[in-house]
Amino acid sequence: MDFLQVKFAVKLLEKFAEPLIKKISEISLVEWEKFKVDFDLAFSTYTENAYQKYSKIKTILYRTEPKYIYDFFQIPALKKSNASPFLANTIENVTGLSHFLLLSGSGGIGKSTLMKHFYLSALKSQKYIPIFFELREINDVSGDYHLEDLLYKKLSALGSTMKPSCLEYAFQSGCFLFLLDGYDEIHTDKQGQFVKRLEAFCDKFSENYYILSSRPCSEFVEFQRFLVLSTLPLSKEQAVSLIQKIDFDLEIKNRFLTALQNGQYQKYRSFASNPLLLNIMLLTFDNYAEIPEKLHLFYSNAFETLYSKHDATKAGYRREMQSRISYDDFRKVFSYFCFLSYCRGKYEFSHDELVDILRSARELTYVGFDTDKYIYDLESSVCMIYRDGLYYQFAHRSFQEYFSAVFLKELPDEKMKQLSKEVVHKDISRAINDSVFGMLYDMTPQRFENNILLPLIEEIEKSVDNELYDHYLRKIVSSIGFSFFSAKETLELGVVTVRDSLESFLFHFSFYYRDRSDIAEQRKAQIEQQLMEYLQDSDTTELRDADIKEILSSPQLYQLVKDSWIGERLKTLCSLRKDILQRQESTDEYLTRLMRK
Repeated sequence: MDFLQVKFAVKLLEKFAEPLIKKISEISLVEWEKFKVDFDLAFSTYTENAYQKYSKIKTILYRTEPKYIYDFFQIPALKKSNASPFLANTIENVTGLSHFLLLSGSGGIGKSTLMKHFYLSALKSQKYIPIFFELREINDVSGDYHLEDLLYKKLSALGSTMKPSCLEYAFQSGCFLFLLDGYDEIHTDKQGQFVKRLEAFCDKFSENYYILSSRPCSEFVEFQRFLVLSTLPLSKEQAVSLIQKIDFDLEIKNRFLTALQNGQYQKYRSFASNPLLLNIMLLTFDNYAEIPEKLHLFYSNAFETLYSKHDATKAGYRREMQSRISYDDFRKVFSYFCFLSYCRGKYEFSHDELVDILRSARELTYVGFDTDKYIYDLESSVCMIYRDGLYYQFAHRSFQEYFSAVFLKELPDEKMKQLSKEVVHKDISRAINDSVFGMLYDMTPQRFENNILLPLIEEIEKSVDNELYDHYLRKIVSSIGFSFFSAKETLELGVVTVRDSLESFLFHFSFYYRDRSDIAEQRKAQIEQQLMEYLQDSDTTELRDADIKEILSSPQLYQLVKDSWIGERLKTLCSLRKDILQRQESTDEYLTRLMRK
């Protein structure tokens, strides 16, 4: 923390703001000198307190005591569009690209920890004054707001004594780095307002630097000035390096490292390349001989391991649970808690909110337990939640999503159909991008089809009068992006879907029914070649996207898109209801024949 001892905030202010302040006639020289003293005191206190808050965190492995992030954090590679990947070792590696950056990455990839790394790197570089803001706090803001006011409250909470008027002068200096973490955690009905407030703030204080993080919950078209950086999965070398850093039972860790280097990384790459899931692989390695292929089984193993151990870093230790209810009841209550909080869009809770939701879960499950003892077990024994100041948070949102899927799976058919429909209609974008329904499909595919897919298809198609393919094309495809790779002379297609349509939800799940044959792959390559030739013949090799109007207005482009993987998925969707019913009928007939033998 030596770099915090240097009073760099006022030096930055003098460098960036003095020319600006001198132009403001109402500020005298004496006032300016006093302002610098106040600024220095305010931000010295803030940076010291913020350093303590953001330099250490709890994880699924370090559940009882927060750890310094560099003791376990593996800095990931980032990628800009078609450019080569680069490591985000320092803040300058990213701020050199743009003043406005959007960090995109899947759940568990380590976005929040990376944002805290940027915060610490900015402090160390002494080139920016970083301000870290968790965007989920916006969910608790009622009515209209300005970002200046929210940031002022955040600074004040961490010890800043700067007056709002003075803070506005400081923001005009251009020496700030705003780290805005978790756009995807803002309720969908509040995201539009946030985008407008952020745009106004960026217009007003455009000389500063902004990094926004989010799961890929949209195509980010609403952030026109922001350059999107993708957070890449861990390579084998990075995965090994991460495990080597972790403080864990040495014998288990060494066996896991050997397995990782001898084929486990390649075999389970989708898990081993994700930092959270890699941690869970290590956590469950001693308990389970085989790593499951399905994500929901992976989380089930993780929860069972966490439930059965007190200290995940040590083998063979178990603590008595204070709530004194069975494993099945504890799991059932937690699934209700997760679903109720998920439906409310709650990822963090005051103690009163936590108690309120648990009381509802207790009434619904008919399981008797003391709420305070259950909270103690959740926090200290199973460590599904942790306390940060006055609020509780999930150890990771993915557990909330997994247990929400568990809740839906355990419901009777009619109740599953009703509640799933309500969840999808309430927030279609979240239903597409979170893993709740993907895991639910894997848990019980036939019930998912009967209770979710088929009712939604019937709801949509009963009112379609025109060609079904064209209906889905118009309702799902906003635009198509063409990425041309000159070195390989190949073209790849990407689709930007309409964000809030039920048809887009169905399109997302048509992935499970796509044609995976070698012939389909060959056909895909042929169509992409024809598309590239079409673009070249049309003298539009610079074309990067085409919206739905352009596609519909060009018969040749329309047909090429129809023959592409995008069109094939749409055609799969058109016949999905018939295909599901035929397959289920065939299964029923087969079972009937078996029973008659």
